[in-house]
Amino acid sequence: MKKVNMIFKTTNLKMIVNVFIVLCACLFKTHCQEVGEACTITSTGDTGTCRIHSDCPGIEDQGRRNIPITLCGFYQLTVPVVCCRNEILFNTPNDLGIEDSIQFPDETPNLNGNSFFSGAAKKSEQKCLEYTKAVTDVVHAIPLVTNVEPITINVTKCEYNSVALIVGGTPAAVGEFPFMAAIGFPDSDDRPEWKCGGTLISDRWILTASHCTFSQNSEPKFIRLGALDMAKRQEFGRIDYLVDRIIVHPDYKYPVKYNDIALMSTNRRVQFSKLIRPACLYTKSSIAQKVAIATGWGQTDYTGPNSDKLLKVQLNIYDNSYCTKAYQKEIKGSPQLASGITNTMLCAGELRGGMDTCLGDSGGPIFITEKENMCKFYVIGVTSFGKLCAAENIPAIYTRVSEYVDWIERTIW
Repeated sequence: MKKVNMIFKTTNLKMIVNVFIVLCACLFKTHCQEVGEACTITSTGDTGTCRIHSDCPGIEDQGRRNIPITLCGFYQLTVPVVCCRNEILFNTPNDLGIEDSIQFPDETPNLNGNSFFSGAAKKSEQKCLEYTKAVTDVVHAIPLVTNVEPITINVTKCEYNSVALIVGGTPAAVGEFPFMAAIGFPDSDDRPEWKCGGTLISDRWILTASHCTFSQNSEPKFIRLGALDMAKRQEFGRIDYLVDRIIVHPDYKYPVKYNDIALMSTNRRVQFSKLIRPACLYTKSSIAQKVAIATGWGQTDYTGPNSDKLLKVQLNIYDNSYCTKAYQKEIKGSPQLASGITNTMLCAGELRGGMDTCLGDSGGPIFITEKENMCKFYVIGVTSFGKLCAAENIPAIYTRVSEYVDWIERTIW
């Protein structure tokens, strides 16, 4: 039986037995109801329909008002299915005016049962739990099994239950990727030219690429958070900061491609909101998922201009041996890749071509999400370099974040 992610009001044996009864009832289909079945809300007597908790718009409000939620059961034994009042079942725009999508979770909710973490008590993992409280609520639930005490469950407050499948990319929605940062260099009039991307990973620090910390005439001066369309003079929730400190990885030696990772701090503490929130650092050495997402304002083709709008693209993760073959010429003929594609790098792209990160996306993130909460983002890589954008059979190279977590933690926490 898979572990269920729950928080109990008490830890006594009776409560544990009660939850076990609920799970067994679902397992043997004696009392548990399935998604789509009619149900009755125990606390009010209202009629409803059993739904995945993230597909019931009223559940968050019920939690805030301490109204117990009626639990129909668990989808795949891990994802709560709740009795949702019928008049609120239709899709309604959220606070940002964006339609919510409905999607059933996959059979495996996340990596290693319940965690993307390495198992060690890392500072970055503690911070991840702290930052993601904004997209998780704890609510009371009354199981449909009789004579069972109420329990409490973690409920997703994610407004985006799916990520669309930026060369070949599609526009992101408002607030969809609240960790995304744009990095600007001053022009001759001291106005920002947005040349790189980055990832907000704390209330002061941006993760980016080392090669994004300098240009021919200057170094980064501006950081923009909460942005979607860079062409707009004003956007609700967008905030600009000045760069306070730049810390390049000590082993980075330009133009060599290794250790292409850096940190930048803002000149003041970042205020979190629906549009601005840090991503988590992925701490495991291996990545079980084979698909990731990349975001950026980079070029939409190899010879084209940068995109004004934030784009997202789904990319496949390949074994590094594939990129070793794809970059064989560069490895043999250039000191920049003299050691080949190492375990500090990540190989990702689309072999059919048409989807990739490109010039201007440098420093931006490639990341994965939890399947039962797609608002919890784990950065697995930093956009580093490639060949032709979105060319067939040539993935791009990303700096593998898990190899640098210890350095990041020592630097910012």
